Parts: sequence; C-alpha cells; structure tokens
Amino acid sequence: MDIISVQTFWKILLFVHFGLAVALLGGITLQTMAVLMPVRQAAGNFVSRFSPVPPAYFATMIVLLYVPQALMGAWIYVKYRTYVRIPMEGLRHWWTVGSFEWKEHVVTMGLALLPAYWYFWRQPLSEEHATARKWVTVFLAFTVWYSFVVGHVANDFRGVGS
Repeated sequence: MDIISVQTFWKILLFVHFGLAVALLGGITLQTMAVLMPVRQAAGNFVSRFSPVPPAYFATMIVLLYVPQALMGAWIYVKYRTYVRIPMEGLRHWWTVGSFEWKEHVVTMGLALLPAYWYFWRQPLSEEHATARKWVTVFLAFTVWYSFVVGHVANDFRGVGS
C-alpha cells in the first residue's frame, strides 16, 4: 500500500466499522424504545412522551446500516481470526472467544430477519403485525447491542493492528 501503511488501513477500517455501529445502535435503540413505550397523548413526564419520531421512520435507516455493517464486520473478521483469536486461545480466554463465536451467529440471525423486519415496518403499518413487528425489532436491538459489546471487548483484548 503506497498511500498508507497496512496497520493504518486496518485502524481506519475498524474506526469506520465502529462509527457505523454507533449509528446503528442509536437508531435501533430509539426505535425499540418507541415500540416498547409508545407515545401517550396525555401530558406527562419525559418518559411518557419519549418518541416524537414515529418508529417506522427508522426502519429504512436500520436496514441500510445493518447490511454494510455486517459486511464490513465479515471483512474485519479475517484479521480478527488471524491476529486476535489465536492469542486469545493461547491465553485461555475462552469466554471472550466463545462470546465472539456466538456474536457471529447472532449477527447472521439478524441478517436473516431483515426481510421480515422490512416487511413488518412497511407503510401503512398493519395492526395485525404489531406484535411481530415489536418482537423482531427487540431481537434486532439485542443483536446490535450484543454485537457492539462483544466486539468492543474483543478489540480491547488486542486491537486490530497490534
């Protein structure tokens, strides 16, 4: 690489992956809270008026962030598998290795659920799909939060480029 070093390239890639993760985390968290705590019309405290933005507006953004985020994570996974996981196993950090292995499966389940998620959030919203819409959203929120935490722990063990 003539322009930047390989180590710098991987650090930039990891930072972009982190930035996409934070954006996805914010969107899915706001949508999940709006689904779990719908807006009430009566005056009340902050929590009772939590979501001024209808949760359906987040659906497109979440799909458009989740797919590239998963693809970028798959690309970074090659570096993790070679330079991070092997030392983790050597030092017997089995919980960290196992958590990251499960993260791969959780992210894949989230990818598999994206078409259903997209279908349930399409406009106009159908009341007959309200329960399915809620639980698919909650599961996607779980996948994003779990992936963020576990990825952060794995990166803190031995960050990409070290």
